[in-house]
Amino acid sequence: MKVVLVLSIFVISILSVLALAQTGNVSVNFNVTSNGYVTIYLSGLPSSDDVILHWGVQPGPQSSWTQVYDTPMTWNGNNFSATIGPFQNGTWIGWVFHDNTTNTWINYDNHPFWNWNLEVNPPVVGITYATVLSNGSILITTIGRAPDDIVVHYGIASGPQTGLPWSNITDVTMVYNPLWGNYTAVIGPFPNGTWVQWVYHDLTENKYYSNNGQNFAIQVIYTFLTITGGNYDKYVYTINQNGKIFLTVDNKLNSPVNVNIVVNIQNNQLSYNGITLNPGQNNITLPFTASFSQGVYYPVVDLYYSNSLQGTFNLPQLIVLNTTGKRPISLVIVWNMHQPLYLSPQGVWEQPWVWVHTGQDFYWNSSLVGAYELQALLINKYNVSVTIDFTPVLLYQWLTILSQTNPKFASGINVNVTHDTQAVNYTLNLYRSLAQEGKVEVLTVPFYHPLQPIILDNGWWSDDLAQILMGIQMTRQVFNVSPAGTWTPEQAFNMGLITLYNQTGIRYTILDQDAYLPYVTVVSGNTNPYQPFEVLNSLGQSTIVLFRDTALSNQFSFQFFSQPPQLTAQQLIQELAMIYMNNPGGVVTVAFDGENPLIFNPSTGPQDLNAIYQALSQYQGSWLITQTASQAIATHKPYSVITNLPETSWNLNLNYWNNGNPGKIEIWKSVATAREYLVALTKAVGLNLSPVVNLPPSISPNSTNPIATLWNYLYVAEGSDWTWQTGPPSNGPSWFMYQALNYTNAIISTVNQMFSKITLTKANIDGHKLKLTFMNGLNYTLNLVLVVSSGNYNTSYNIVLNPGRNDISVNLPKSVNSVNVYLYSPVTPQDVGASPIPLFSYGFLIHSYSVNSDGSNSSMLTLIVIAGALIIPVLGLTVRRFLK
Repeated sequence: MKVVLVLSIFVISILSVLALAQTGNVSVNFNVTSNGYVTIYLSGLPSSDDVILHWGVQPGPQSSWTQVYDTPMTWNGNNFSATIGPFQNGTWIGWVFHDNTTNTWINYDNHPFWNWNLEVNPPVVGITYATVLSNGSILITTIGRAPDDIVVHYGIASGPQTGLPWSNITDVTMVYNPLWGNYTAVIGPFPNGTWVQWVYHDLTENKYYSNNGQNFAIQVIYTFLTITGGNYDKYVYTINQNGKIFLTVDNKLNSPVNVNIVVNIQNNQLSYNGITLNPGQNNITLPFTASFSQGVYYPVVDLYYSNSLQGTFNLPQLIVLNTTGKRPISLVIVWNMHQPLYLSPQGVWEQPWVWVHTGQDFYWNSSLVGAYELQALLINKYNVSVTIDFTPVLLYQWLTILSQTNPKFASGINVNVTHDTQAVNYTLNLYRSLAQEGKVEVLTVPFYHPLQPIILDNGWWSDDLAQILMGIQMTRQVFNVSPAGTWTPEQAFNMGLITLYNQTGIRYTILDQDAYLPYVTVVSGNTNPYQPFEVLNSLGQSTIVLFRDTALSNQFSFQFFSQPPQLTAQQLIQELAMIYMNNPGGVVTVAFDGENPLIFNPSTGPQDLNAIYQALSQYQGSWLITQTASQAIATHKPYSVITNLPETSWNLNLNYWNNGNPGKIEIWKSVATAREYLVALTKAVGLNLSPVVNLPPSISPNSTNPIATLWNYLYVAEGSDWTWQTGPPSNGPSWFMYQALNYTNAIISTVNQMFSKITLTKANIDGHKLKLTFMNGLNYTLNLVLVVSSGNYNTSYNIVLNPGRNDISVNLPKSVNSVNVYLYSPVTPQDVGASPIPLFSYGFLIHSYSVNSDGSNSSMLTLIVIAGALIIPVLGLTVRRFLK
């Protein structure tokens, strides 16, 4: 269909042409006065009903009301009526009715979101939209002075010019459409090629409206042949590659016709003559050779019948690449496979998601599979190489599932234990095989996916180091590989990580392009993102970084898995081709959550993932290859060198994990408190802080000794998921906050219980001697600081308390009848980092006692921390002065 308009066009959407009066059992009409008052009439309701006119002022028809009013309607013997206004000319109003008696809303055409709409005394009338329908009729829409009676006065002319003689002059009454506040009429049908001219006649005012002094005109052009679709056999072509154009053409005649087709590609014309079109839909294949220079083309198809143009069709973009003498781009896909710890400290599964997402997210080839299993199946199927980080906490939970014969679940959790255990076993073994083949490179991750910049800023470097080492250990244990790279959780980076990565043998990581590259200092090279970078710190240490293409990664995360698979494949390949045009030989890194796009799109995601891998397999070759991260780094030297990366994350800040929200603060404060208690215990027993914890999966989440278990609890609580889900902007389930607090409270409670087993069982002052007997009820030898004070007298001793009874004698000055005795764990500020409990100069206070010359003694202080709140029961003025 071809339409030519010679008029001032104002497009107003037409949903349907509807009569003004009838809506269900009621009728509506209105009058408008010249000074802007509108009287609205409603009939069809009982006269005894209480009816309200609910109306508002709006910027246009069916728009949001900027002013809203309720006006009671009155019964005048024939119908209900209400007068509103006055309104300025051109004001748009809308209205519905409410029957208070029956508590019923009355909307236009009984549609809950449709109003009656009116432009009051429009200052400009005759604004027109016209289109030719498929049968040769013309749909005409105009703005008029409602509710006037308006006709379209038209005739057939020999062209568009005003002044030409008309024939077949006709008047057709136009119908007011309350939904859009305009008038419509359908005239015709007319023969193909006919020129029609018209004006409007307002019968109420006896005025004619034209197109600024000219007639409105349109040529009726329509065809029995229509191209309804078109595409290609490939998403991208290389120069001189053979291809095919697919067209769908409808023939509305009852007999075959022969047509000629011309495909216009910039300055090139491809002609196809003598093509037979049978009645109905025809699928046509047009072979061609992409003998064009590199570029993006927008071909136009012309369809001719009897040397007359019947229609045109715009084909999708045609991409042609020149690969001569150029290296292919390397696509590095990095999947981040992560689940936080869903086990309670007692070993109960609090959430089912590790089980579910491994074994029962959706059906694939008639089998129930999870997101993790499907990934392995499709990587195994296609010729692709990918990089995957399996967070060690996910691997730990998989190993736990495989080691449990009778797993315990919180109430309300339904898991198919047998099926999912088999799925975990199969999935793990398949990933192991893919890693050994080299199709999957496995990255490591700090064990519980901590938000590392905050960990480092809080001075807990040794914890982060331990989690990195534990992550490497778990990755090596499961896959029998030594990982060269790490996934930096949430792509949250701090320049201090370079030192930790160097200490642990980590060579590279993945960060976000938009979050970092615009803000770095260039030492040498440039900031073209399609290359590996060497990131240098102030000590000359460095790590390699691949910066992900932020836009393309977001397409993977939020678009590619929620649409038809062919569209996903097309968009991906064409996006990569566009990158190739400007960056041949570059490294294109995409990195994102591995399971979420599938989990959140269970109906479309699996087919989309299949389409992605299938397309990548098909197009690998002269201009595109897939590589693992290590392969891309090894084959793309030298690197640009940069420094001074900002402390941020993929989100351009750290707000998801620390934004002043009380819930997030409570979690971090509880972690800091628990850590301070645990440091005090660990220093007291003479063990190393932040140990690498051995975690047999058969006793998850515990270790083989109580202190190591407590350190594992701390590492759990340092995970990023708890603060991510707590409060805005995620506003996730409250369970995540409670999970973190469960682990920190378990640490504090256990440490308090252990410290409570250190007791002063006997004390007396004998002349110049203070004699103390301590009972150490722990199975550890304790290294503590003993402080004795009385008035201005103050002395300290490093003491060792062996398990069982310990007798200690201390010299006192003359005339001392009572003393205060304090036990400290020898903790330094460097040991604890950020901490809510102030340290004393001797360390962390465990116990304090008051000893008198009569041999009596009393405990003065016990520390109790619950959920991060420090509670200090104070006994006696001496302790008050001491704490002041």
